[in-house]
Amino acid sequence: MTEARTRGDGTRRRAGATLTDVAKAARVSTATVSRALNTPNLLTKETLGRVHEAIAATGYIPALTTGTVITNRSRLVAIMAPPTPLELFDATVRSAVAALDEGGYQTLLGIYSRDATRDKIVTQILSRRPGGLILIGLPVSPDVRDLLVESRLPIVETWEMPLAPIDMVAGISHHDIGIAIGRFLLRKGYRRPMIFSTDSSRGHIRRYGISRVLMEAGQPEPRSIDQGLPGTVGEGRRSFAKIWGEGERPDVVVCASDWLAQGVMIEAAARGVRVPEDLAVVGFGDFDFARELEPALTTVRIDGAAMGKQAAALMLDAMQDDRRDRSKAARVDVGFSLVERAST
Repeated sequence: MTEARTRGDGTRRRAGATLTDVAKAARVSTATVSRALNTPNLLTKETLGRVHEAIAATGYIPALTTGTVITNRSRLVAIMAPPTPLELFDATVRSAVAALDEGGYQTLLGIYSRDATRDKIVTQILSRRPGGLILIGLPVSPDVRDLLVESRLPIVETWEMPLAPIDMVAGISHHDIGIAIGRFLLRKGYRRPMIFSTDSSRGHIRRYGISRVLMEAGQPEPRSIDQGLPGTVGEGRRSFAKIWGEGERPDVVVCASDWLAQGVMIEAAARGVRVPEDLAVVGFGDFDFARELEPALTTVRIDGAAMGKQAAALMLDAMQDDRRDRSKAARVDVGFSLVERAST
């Protein structure tokens, strides 16, 4: 029996929806649905809109590969990454691709945006009928999550440890990272910390962990300023210039990326603020330049290559097991390390 779900508007949404289901929901013929997908210029705007609404309502995924037989043994694995500078996730992507290639699988890389168009991109990826999907830090909306669950594909989430995973996880706990940074600040004796976070769930979770530790130790909640994702050198400079110009004097700035931290250090030097004597700086990422800065940057190191390799290993195992129990899917915490250098 096919699993079905009822949406809020009463439309029945089910796994494996067909062209006929879409035609019925849109009150058109299957030929009209086919034209909407292949030659939309032949339809009126009103008809095209009805068809696309029906596609969204039923959860139908059009196959973009024609003339071939789609099987459950697809040798294609899709990897979806956010449009941040590639250095952040490069090691994860490269190691996952290498491990999957060694296992006999091809990869398809998709770049998603943080706005609503990510729903469309996910649908486009699934339309290629991949055998599995690796998500790199993907913040999914409820509709996208439903679509991914209904696809029944093996899915590995990385760079996160979500409380309610879609399927498998090979990631890191941003809450634990925040706790570790908070304890580090206490150990070093900082009393006026400030957080340059990013407008993302990961940045907010780390900020919560830091604040929790400091407040439990009797300190006030540190002020936090959100930056764009992933946080640039320029944003770090401008944010530090603003708070310093307004008379705020933190003794340590914790940054959500090494780029932000570099910007803080550049602006501090321009203003005659000594690091670490007058101001300590902590980054995130441990990129190649972090150890080359003067002074060298204290930061959080993530083994992206190990994460990609683990994600690929989970995927390869899952794609060989047609009867696996998703409720018992693996959750692997790859871990992190806090690298103390001269900036603190």
